[in-house]
Amino acid sequence: GGPNAVGRPGDLVLENDEVVFVVDQLGSSSGFAESGGNLVDAADAKARKDELGMVFTYFGAFPRQGVYEELSSGTLDDGSAWIEARGHELYEAKLAVVTRYTLHPPDRTVLVETALENTGDAPVEIASLGDAIQWGGAEKVAPGKARDFKGPSSGPYIGGVGRYTSYAITSTEGAVDGVSGGSWTDTVQRKGVKLARGQKTDYARVFVVGERPDTSSLVAELTMTAGQAVGSLQVVAPSVPPGASIQLVLEGSTEPLTLAAPFEGVVPPGRYTARMDGGKAVGPVDVKADGQARLELPLEPVATVGVTCLAGAAPMPCKVTLEGTGATSRPDFGPAHVAGPARNQATTATGHVDVSVAPGTYRITGSRGPEYALGQADVQLAPGEHKELVLSIARVVDTAGYLACDFHQHTMLGADAPVGTRDREIANAAEGVEIAVASEHNVVADLEPVVKELHLERELVAIAGDELTTDASRHPWGHANVFPMTADASKPRGGAPAVRDRGAHELFDAIRAAIPGDFVLQINHPRTGPTGYFDQMGLDRARGVGTGAGYDAGFDALEVWTGRFVDSRAKVLDDWRALLRTGHPVTPTADTDTHGIVGQEAGYPRTYVGVADDAHLEGWDAARTVDLVRGIKARRDVVLTNGPMLRVRASGAPVGGLARGRSVRLEVHVECAPWIDVDTVRVLRARDGADSAAEQAKAVTLAATRSGGLAADVVFTVRSDVDDALVVVASGSKPMTPVLGGDPRELLPWAMTGAIWIDADGDGKALGR
Repeated sequence: GGPNAVGRPGDLVLENDEVVFVVDQLGSSSGFAESGGNLVDAADAKARKDELGMVFTYFGAFPRQGVYEELSSGTLDDGSAWIEARGHELYEAKLAVVTRYTLHPPDRTVLVETALENTGDAPVEIASLGDAIQWGGAEKVAPGKARDFKGPSSGPYIGGVGRYTSYAITSTEGAVDGVSGGSWTDTVQRKGVKLARGQKTDYARVFVVGERPDTSSLVAELTMTAGQAVGSLQVVAPSVPPGASIQLVLEGSTEPLTLAAPFEGVVPPGRYTARMDGGKAVGPVDVKADGQARLELPLEPVATVGVTCLAGAAPMPCKVTLEGTGATSRPDFGPAHVAGPARNQATTATGHVDVSVAPGTYRITGSRGPEYALGQADVQLAPGEHKELVLSIARVVDTAGYLACDFHQHTMLGADAPVGTRDREIANAAEGVEIAVASEHNVVADLEPVVKELHLERELVAIAGDELTTDASRHPWGHANVFPMTADASKPRGGAPAVRDRGAHELFDAIRAAIPGDFVLQINHPRTGPTGYFDQMGLDRARGVGTGAGYDAGFDALEVWTGRFVDSRAKVLDDWRALLRTGHPVTPTADTDTHGIVGQEAGYPRTYVGVADDAHLEGWDAARTVDLVRGIKARRDVVLTNGPMLRVRASGAPVGGLARGRSVRLEVHVECAPWIDVDTVRVLRARDGADSAAEQAKAVTLAATRSGGLAADVVFTVRSDVDDALVVVASGSKPMTPVLGGDPRELLPWAMTGAIWIDADGDGKALGR
């Protein structure tokens, strides 16, 4: 069980009275692992709540790893059990790889040993030996590093702490190096390995499951694994908020350990003090080897507040944001990737949340995405006090005829994201996303049953898709989305097509032949270097085609805007304009590529797609999916936005349409919620060398609407003697806080339309449209 559990019948289990591990079966893999035989679940044997993504071998350069073809298992005379995976290196068929997992009866650690042998004639060089760890629902920790750190680390362990359990890895020598990203770590135990013909090498490490979701249980287990003594410590701490942990500081060390409920366990011997975040230290207390110690930590009773979001008289999904005011600190409810309380926010599918906070004064904000005004209230909470708060959240932006879509999202089903499937759909509903496409890496996932389980059918439609991910190919060409697809749970990766070492043209043709109905083929984040289609395939803007072998120009949509990567947005926007002026019309999209929740909010940005019917999502059927696909591929009536809504007509032609004549009257209506700012509207042209200026800009002043929103109308005259295409961009200069947090540059309101083509010569076509 647990939010990240993926083990299924046919997988192999190592279990004792303390811990349980799952190694996936051959032919079954997910995320960036290219075979079965890897560690995919790990949990306490009593709690049985897994939060691990996965662990697989890492040979110095992603995604080089062991690919396994045989699995065996057995037991030894001492009662230990083992699983052995045999295969070869991803790119070197003559480099044999054998990994053995061994679990001893009393241990909370699994011993992982990998042996490599060069069975070929030529010498083999390996940059390093280690593991790729997808931490799943556990936030990274390491001595000397901030919670959920990124970058290099070196020390006795690298770990992760979740809501229910904790993990750590170290070498059998007691130290490990690594480089960490968003939710992953690539470890290094040895560098610069060279194997001559017939030569062998090996490395070993231990993977720990903590007794509690804290670092003290990890350190204690590693201490005992090293053969050193520990002592017992109990901290008596009433009124601790749910999910909170206590900090323990060992005298002579600046590195605090965390101690989670029930606030007792074994720790290395020494003199300790204890405190809550921001509180006063209590102690000291001496913990002796094999002894018992007790410490009382008096705490002020916490306060609680219940918040209900109403649309009219009915509760609705929403997000609640809490900010401390005056001397009160901003609350921290824990990991950022969960629904419900997370960091200083809480998402809810039902419209009601309860949170525990330190006594103080708070501003509480309810939101439901950019179509809604905010509900806000200031509250003062005394120790032990409980208050109920109702926030009215009104829909104030008119998006009739459009559906709010996020075509690029991730969950734990792809192993590299920590977000559970329920958490993902709750967050989608809370942020006002109406169409969400599951796009795991080389996995087809159908989350519509999760939507129904949460009773969110009136709010949200989940569509199965697949992010074609070529990272493991010898010649990777990037990432692309395909949707809708049909998930087949009986097949590996849900029936996703094989991707490795297939060129774009070959793979796209195979997908066109395999999918019976119409579908969207979208190029994702095309300017992200190793994972960017245009970077890898060498897009020639002058001709509007890629110069790389296997380039396929037959994609339907281009992800112009990906999440908070606003710096690359301008570059991809120029790429898209180059495609337009060279007669390669594709539909621009904005998606999140979200791997989290707080800080990677679903639907910021989103794509509004013009459809025949945008109401009654609970009645969604296959015909409406077909219409959505048609809206993207044929009508091309889209608005890309993180806030403002645009409605545009060019001499009567809508977005995606064809305006006739050398002079076009462009009417722009911009509308937004009161917490979103727009001050400038621009017109961009596909042809930089058009007779009139390539860009026009006008300042706008928003005025209140009857619905409670803000709006402005702007008119441009666009003249061109040759066929062209135009796009409208609206932007603001005030960050969209407190609904979104982070780098202010990434939080500025911004929106753009799809293209309107200008048929200057009156022949009924323009630039391929």
